[in-house]
Amino acid sequence: MKPMATDTKPDLSTVVVQTASEPKRPEEAKEKRKRLKIIVISVVVLVVVVTAAIISVVYIVGKQAEDTIKTAWLPYKDESGQSSTQKVTVTSREEKFEIAGTGTAVFDFEKSLLAYKPDKMSKPTCFLTAVNTSTLLSPEKLKSLLGDKTVSNLPSNTSHHAEYMSSDVVVPNKDFLSPMSKELCKDTEVVWMVPKPDCVDEKSMARKKRACYYYYYCYILYCDAFYCYYECYWWLVCY
Repeated sequence: MKPMATDTKPDLSTVVVQTASEPKRPEEAKEKRKRLKIIVISVVVLVVVVTAAIISVVYIVGKQAEDTIKTAWLPYKDESGQSSTQKVTVTSREEKFEIAGTGTAVFDFEKSLLAYKPDKMSKPTCFLTAVNTSTLLSPEKLKSLLGDKTVSNLPSNTSHHAEYMSSDVVVPNKDFLSPMSKELCKDTEVVWMVPKPDCVDEKSMARKKRACYYYYYCYILYCDAFYCYYECYWWLVCY
């Protein structure tokens, strides 16, 4: 009797296949951390650059607004009563007055200095004088005055008078001068002027030197409903 053959197949439905993930290699983890670090640093640098650019733009715009130049014409009457006009240029720190045929004056409000260059001198010279700028029209107030159309219709009245004389000291270095003063005096000798004592006059000075001359300039202080008031500066120079 032949044995009975049985055709038995294995049950595959119960077979479970498991795959174990391969652990990351140390090199890959290190590379990932490096990339992350580069990204963080790049973002920080970008933020710093953008912030610096914004600050620079704000500073430049503010600086330009602060140094806005205004130019206009103002009446001018000297102490002899002659009337003319003067070209006025104002920044945030300086005031420049140009009178054709007479001279040019620059007030430096940062250093409280007045530089004056007369037109009619045998040798081009700048007079440099320390002044009390707190008694003068500030650049801001002068800018507002330049827009007042009534100024030219008002008579003038001198309310202050200051006299200076040469100290015989020539300023050796002009680098400390304000931009307008430096430009005005770039091709000239700069002489330091000091307040003139009451006992000194043109005649007493002329005894020691050949000839003496007065140069003067009148600066507008303010205007009311009746007058424009000026402060006049006189420089006694002997040769």
